[in-house]
Amino acid sequence: MAMAVTIKDIARELGVAHSTVSRAIHNDPRISPETRSRVMEAVERLGYRPNVAARGLVSRRMQAIGLVIPVVADMFFGRIVDGVDRVTYEAGFGLSLYLTHAERRRELDALAQVSEQRVDGLILMARRLPKAALLEIISQKTPVVLLEPQILGLGIDSVRVDNRDGALQATRHLLDLGHRRIAFVTGPKESRENRERLQGYRDALASAGVAFDPALVVPGGYTEEAGATAVRQLFSLSADSWPTAIFAYNDRVALGGIAALQARGLAVPEDVSVVGYDDIESAAYLRPALTTVHQPIEEMGEAAARLLIERLNRRRRSGSQEVLLKAELVVRESTARPPLAPLTEARERPGSLAKTAG
Repeated sequence: MAMAVTIKDIARELGVAHSTVSRAIHNDPRISPETRSRVMEAVERLGYRPNVAARGLVSRRMQAIGLVIPVVADMFFGRIVDGVDRVTYEAGFGLSLYLTHAERRRELDALAQVSEQRVDGLILMARRLPKAALLEIISQKTPVVLLEPQILGLGIDSVRVDNRDGALQATRHLLDLGHRRIAFVTGPKESRENRERLQGYRDALASAGVAFDPALVVPGGYTEEAGATAVRQLFSLSADSWPTAIFAYNDRVALGGIAALQARGLAVPEDVSVVGYDDIESAAYLRPALTTVHQPIEEMGEAAARLLIERLNRRRRSGSQEVLLKAELVVRESTARPPLAPLTEARERPGSLAKTAG
């Protein structure tokens, strides 16, 4: 039976010190990119796998990181998992996944895993955790990274996307096209992302001198069905109150909204423009291709994992850090100038469900 490849074998192969190999594998900033590239190539070629059990005995750690997210079936959260996993795997850490379905009880259960020493640190996207629960984890000296804005006064690292600016870009794009009746289909009421995107939407309207109309802000959620329901609500109003453009909380909500518009006989973007948020992989392949706000989702996961591993490896001992990533508007086919003629119930177009005289 072949002996397992060790760090010393890789060091001998490359003619470097075994401490250099170890530091390169663990992303030590003292190692140059060129040296790390050589080491990682040798790691792959020779089939080196870290001895997690032995390292745990030396460091008194589990060599495991916990990731706490609401769900994994949603493409947004799945891409966060990909980003976290990419970094933790390269650094020799296992990844334990805790799904909470945005329930407080499950979020508290996930925190209990740290108390029971099943993981060395946590990356959290927790919607309902009480501040006291986070304080308890901090008192245990457990490294935590939040995938949302910093909670002031707790000294916890965080990674987030500038949602206000992303929403501002999306709404300004519609305003620049000439739209003035722009609806916003919201996400979950309790989410910080939803509040930030609503603020960006309102700020863009205000900067353009367009009055905010509460009737154009309708409750949605995460899903296609939520988007379809919201659009049906918007277009249940009299025709002179209809929006000519819709900004949706995320791409799935936008897709459901487009389906509801098409079922009503309204064309996108000829009759109604639609903008999503996230830039999921299928957004570019829809017809029409979806104009959306690109979030660096995998980068969020990668940045959170790096922050946590830095804490675990004691490269940063004090002072919290917030990584703010920028969103970027991606203009495709689902937005255009508003129609010249007002939309009405009697508007005729092939496939329309609107009633016509006669």
